[in-house]
Amino acid sequence: MRKLPPLNAIRAFEAVARRLSFAEAAEELSVTATAISHQIRHLEAYLGYQVVERRPRQIALTPAGQELFPKLQTAFDILGEAFAMLDKDVEQSLVRVTTTYAFAERWLVPRLPEFFEKHGEIRVEVETDDDVLDLRVDRLDLAIRYGPEASVNEDVEVLFSDRYIPVSLADRPETGLQDSRLLGFRWRNPDMGGPTWEEWFKEAGEPFPSDRIIRFSDESAAFNALDQGLGPLLSSSALVEKGLQSGRYQQIPGPELRGFAYCLVLNPLSRNKHGVKTFADWVRQAAKQI
Repeated sequence: MRKLPPLNAIRAFEAVARRLSFAEAAEELSVTATAISHQIRHLEAYLGYQVVERRPRQIALTPAGQELFPKLQTAFDILGEAFAMLDKDVEQSLVRVTTTYAFAERWLVPRLPEFFEKHGEIRVEVETDDDVLDLRVDRLDLAIRYGPEASVNEDVEVLFSDRYIPVSLADRPETGLQDSRLLGFRWRNPDMGGPTWEEWFKEAGEPFPSDRIIRFSDESAAFNALDQGLGPLLSSSALVEKGLQSGRYQQIPGPELRGFAYCLVLNPLSRNKHGVKTFADWVRQAAKQI
């Protein structure tokens, strides 16, 4: 652990050494000249030697102060560059978004061209992760999360809820579900109790062909299998909406199971950034079209 003098004293000395004026250093740091003088004395008491020579009409650095000042100035320049890099997020209207792999691939990315067409000056980075990330710790601006609507609180805004429907490639010959390979995936959070083929067949009043299930470890892999024509997938209606509209997918008749809610969560530390507000408003408008 580094042993350093109080940072306020270091800041005061750097400003005084650069301006050679208590008054100007005080104005820069928004304090009084008396406060600056106290901080310099505090630093000198800590170091055990004088760094500023006080004269009737001016001040000067002692030899020790002259040796210390350029090193401090370099250190402050490095700090300034580090924080300037962080500030570029604001200056460049960078928006960092986190959501699940499947939602990013099947809902968000297909709609992003519409966003950039209207807001080309805003940069967007998408962090895909099926785990819930801490927006503050991971320096993320907003999240689109999925879960039970009952768990929503005042910091979470519901965008829309979905249903689970069976879909297949539209160009595949129709066969009965009892004779098809059925695509499924494991829910990352088993406590959610997400819709399953077993539940769908129960609702449909048909026997469940458990030996026909091909189960994947995640939703994205199951979608890839659907696109390869391996069989029908019981999917969130939101994630296949574009595919149904384009004619790539077809909905298989039968029950529609209740799903969960897609929700918007904003980082309170960056929610007022221009880019974040613009992107969040766009997401809200896109969600209304579901």
